[in-house]
Amino acid sequence: MRILIYSIPPFSDSDFPLIKALRERGHEVWYIIRLAPFMLKTSLLDFGSQDPRNQLLPATEFDALSQWSQYLDLTKTFVSNDTVGKTGLRSFRLFLDECHLVKRINPDAICHIGIPFLFHFFLLLGNRKKSAVVVHDPLPHSGDDGIRVRLKRRFLPLVCKRFILLNKRQADDFCNAYNVAPGRVAVSSLGPYDCYASLRSGRAVDGKYVLFWGRLEKYKGIDYAIKAFTLIRERFPELRLVIAGAGPVCFDSGAVDSDDRIVFIHRYLSNQEVADYASQCQFVVCPYTDATQSGVIQTAFAMGAPVVATDVGNFSDVIVSGYNGIIVPPSDSVALSEAFADLLSNPDKLDAMRSNIADSSREGVSSWTRIADDYIRAFQG
Repeated sequence: MRILIYSIPPFSDSDFPLIKALRERGHEVWYIIRLAPFMLKTSLLDFGSQDPRNQLLPATEFDALSQWSQYLDLTKTFVSNDTVGKTGLRSFRLFLDECHLVKRINPDAICHIGIPFLFHFFLLLGNRKKSAVVVHDPLPHSGDDGIRVRLKRRFLPLVCKRFILLNKRQADDFCNAYNVAPGRVAVSSLGPYDCYASLRSGRAVDGKYVLFWGRLEKYKGIDYAIKAFTLIRERFPELRLVIAGAGPVCFDSGAVDSDDRIVFIHRYLSNQEVADYASQCQFVVCPYTDATQSGVIQTAFAMGAPVVATDVGNFSDVIVSGYNGIIVPPSDSVALSEAFADLLSNPDKLDAMRSNIADSSREGVSSWTRIADDYIRAFQG
């Protein structure tokens, strides 16, 4: 099957292993990635500065993509270099170039990752019978429900025939919210973001620590992780809590300032730092108060790190308590602290979880081979 995947840089950590798995299954995969000024450094990709040419460019001209040749066929990968990043004449001209490339490729299936840019609604409508949109968030999470997003989501079922959700628990809610027949919706999942494994520097991170990382947002429940840590800190005097991320401080900074065992890194970790920190932590904590899904979990699994998370979104579909992590109720610091203590008191349990994660990633439900087959079934209707 000839497949065209259209995406943006923030999804590269899930796109790349999917593309690799599809290619290993014998499919021909073309990849267009839209680059706008506000996406120059995100996920796996750091483009540095924007190329001044507002046109479709081959991936071989970008070092940021060339280093991932083990995942991508660079001869079939293109950067849609949108130097403005807004709905305007330049973006429309670039869109026309994309349409010409799509016509030349003549794919059997077009897979659009994420909610489309405005012009791409027309691309999907013109190829409706063979188009599918991957919706990472079946329902918008807190802070991502502006009027433009709501309008796009309302119109999307009119131009797209099929949807691929990565969250089984919210499939019915998605269908009801956007009046989509269940037969138009396929459900798959995310696998471990194994690209990060190749980025480890080998540098040792000092000490024994629990790790939270990602953009600082209120819904991520960092206050609950801090409270959970304070409840068990006396029992585990060598333990630290590492909080790393950019954005406005949305938690009790006083508690952090007064405890030298809570390490706050107020910036995004580099990809190499993510790999180093996640691969050496005791476990990762995702104490979210609401969510749909999280790439943090898949990155943690790629590094062999168990995850303690709350029962929101699809977290309990991905994390099986006692197998690869622990699920606790949201907004419950006591339950979170008990999960912390359980794992920290039982190193054999942690080791077994790390082994389970590795086994599941290779050949179980989390493997990209299985996920690639889900996509093919969805493309075939």
